Amino acid sequence: MSAPEEQEGMTVLLFPNKVLRRMDLYKKAIVFAVWFTVGIFLLLSGCAPVGETPGRRPDSMPAEQQQPEEAMERFTPEWAYNQGVQSLSQENFSEAIRFFQLAIERDAMHLRAYLSLGDIYSMQQEYLVAETYYNKVLKYEPDSVPAYTALGTMHWKMGDYREALSFYRRVLDIDPSNQFARQQVESVTQEFFTAYYEQGMAYKESGDLERALIEFQKAQSLYPDDIEFMVEIGDLFFQQHDYMMAESYFQKALDLEPDYYPAIIGAGQVQQALRRYDEAIHYFKKGIEVQPGDQKAIRLLEQVQSQNVRSSLPPQYSAIANAEYVTRGDVAALLMVDLMVESRLPVPPRVAIISDVTTHWAKPYIIKAVQYHLMGLPPDRYFRPNEPIRKGELAFIIDMTLRELSVPLPESTSISFEDVYPENVYHDSVLRIYSAGIIPAESERSFGFVNTISGDEMSQIISRMQAFLQ
Repeated sequence: MSAPEEQEGMTVLLFPNKVLRRMDLYKKAIVFAVWFTVGIFLLLSGCAPVGETPGRRPDSMPAEQQQPEEAMERFTPEWAYNQGVQSLSQENFSEAIRFFQLAIERDAMHLRAYLSLGDIYSMQQEYLVAETYYNKVLKYEPDSVPAYTALGTMHWKMGDYREALSFYRRVLDIDPSNQFARQQVESVTQEFFTAYYEQGMAYKESGDLERALIEFQKAQSLYPDDIEFMVEIGDLFFQQHDYMMAESYFQKALDLEPDYYPAIIGAGQVQQALRRYDEAIHYFKKGIEVQPGDQKAIRLLEQVQSQNVRSSLPPQYSAIANAEYVTRGDVAALLMVDLMVESRLPVPPRVAIISDVTTHWAKPYIIKAVQYHLMGLPPDRYFRPNEPIRKGELAFIIDMTLRELSVPLPESTSISFEDVYPENVYHDSVLRIYSAGIIPAESERSFGFVNTISGDEMSQIISRMQAFLQ
């Protein structure tokens, strides 16, 4: 190897050593600078660095450094509020009030302090003062659920259920999912209802229906869809002869439940009392449809049908009871009106043509009596309405009528009367009617077959027939 090559090679070999020596000097300088800076910082801060281990909380500050911060905290509204809460938990109300007021002095919008003051005064039954604090909250926060809840609870404690309900319902308007408010609405409503209802019952039992109705109406306003209670109020108004109010309550119930039987019957009775017989008949028939076989509805229907017929009766009808004797026309009218035949039998298919009743007051009743086969018509078609009825013929007519009404009488063969011959067409009817006790005999031996019947006697006979139809 030549000298230049060796020289060049040495240069190459020595260059790395120089670089390394220079790098060591730089490192030492940097390390020295870092430690110098740290030393100056520690010297100025007056404390040594605290080593931290990952996951380990730093040590707390020394007590002498915490004291200034605690002193500053005592001047905050939150510190005063927390002191008030602590005093309240110990039932030290005067101290709690002082701290809550201090919190408000430091922060005029400290809403929790206002609420707490309201709660304290509410507990002490100083409700007016409590209300002012709750209203302060609402002034700054109009939709404050805690304030409305507190007002509701306060009025509930005062027994002012209506106001309590209004506040709890306001809470539900703001927060529909608020379960406490929902439960309170249900609870207070029930208490409210019970108070009114019990007061109403007390008035009712004492005979003061007017005041009872006032209390019941208050109670009903809390449960406006309670149809059972509506009918109860309607019945009371009906007893008071206030038919307009009674009708309104029955109709409210029927609007909610059209087939509610008590309301149907109540509405029918109102129409009956107002002499609106057609409307009453409609309600009672509907009542029978809703509850088939119900005796009350059946009885009321029969009653109103009779009243409906009687409402248009001529004055001659009322005179029958005092008549010296009863005519064939009178009997036709009595059968149709007092026995309510039209409501008991289907409409007959044929029309009766009668020659001598055109101007008679009982014409419509005579025609119907013949149509329904209650009374016969001779071939000459003369009914003879003014002819007195005889006991034998009357027995036959009554027997026919009861058969048509599906009330057959038992046969009687052990009785005989001297004036009723076995071959007489009325013979069997006379014995059946006598045995049933509908028409009495003149004596043990004589029935009085050809005797006339007075108006008073006829009234008694009709009453006995009605008993068979019950």
